Amino acid sequence: MTDADMTDADKADADKADEEAGDRLAGGAAERWAARLLELLGGAALVALAVLTVSDALLRSFANRPIRGANDMIQVLLVLVVAAAIPLCIHAGRAIAIDIITRRLPHGARRIVARLVNLICALVLALLAWRCAVNAREAALFGETTMLLQIPFGPFYWCLAVSFAVSALLFAVLTLCPGRYR
Repeated sequence: MTDADMTDADKADADKADEEAGDRLAGGAAERWAARLLELLGGAALVALAVLTVSDALLRSFANRPIRGANDMIQVLLVLVVAAAIPLCIHAGRAIAIDIITRRLPHGARRIVARLVNLICALVLALLAWRCAVNAREAALFGETTMLLQIPFGPFYWCLAVSFAVSALLFAVLTLCPGRYR
């Protein structure tokens, strides 16, 4: 049966079958544990970021006593939030997708475009992971730190490198197994 012969109901059934196949593959114990750990770490970093930002603003405004090094801490906490959020969004099937054009394509063409986009995302994220790893080594080598508190940048580059590598792997899995994380 070609895409032209498929009714909307047939296409919906095919999409549902893809989702069910993905559900059967998704959710191993290690995968759920890793996702939960990222949720907890990212959530803790986000709460700390919010508390620090509000506290610094209030102390600065009402007591003229800003928190020393707040900008440095905000900078590294934001890296941790982003590092946790990117793979979680991909795993949850919540990566941003603009489908104005692809919605008009036949079902088969949409599936091909989706796989191609997932492959491109995997490659770009792998490149970002590599660059972050290079930057982490260089930051350690040259002793790069934040301005006031002298927090080393290296470990935070490594967090991003691992996050991007995991995200690239998730997109690679989506390329091979469409519907895996949706």
